[in-house]
Amino acid sequence: MEAANYSDEYFPSAPVLTVSLAAPEESSTTEEFSALVDTGADGTFVPASILDKLDLPIAYMTNVSAHVGGNLHRAPVYIVDMTLLGTIHLPSVEVVGDDWGDRIILGRNVLNKLRIHLDGPNETISVSE
Repeated sequence: MEAANYSDEYFPSAPVLTVSLAAPEESSTTEEFSALVDTGADGTFVPASILDKLDLPIAYMTNVSAHVGGNLHRAPVYIVDMTLLGTIHLPSVEVVGDDWGDRIILGRNVLNKLRIHLDGPNETISVSE
């Protein structure tokens, strides 16, 4: 089981994991990024600026809505290989290219593949496959 600390970049502090991305079946990955663990998000969102570096084709387009206002937006979906905490490898993950946000948000399409223990009082998160 891998562990990480909550981030105080959020108020109140929130669980985050380090994430790197790669084109499917490619060995080169992006740098590591901090990703917010969001059990309320259906999908995983990655800023377009990060995905552009991987030069990925769009798998398909989808409609997404923001939690505030609920306005629908068309957004591209990409397929990536994801590594969490440097050791947990998740191949062929669908992520939404996010043109309006600047943070990676890990949604249930990723979180439901993992065993996660949130320890709020100690502000730690433990993760295993």
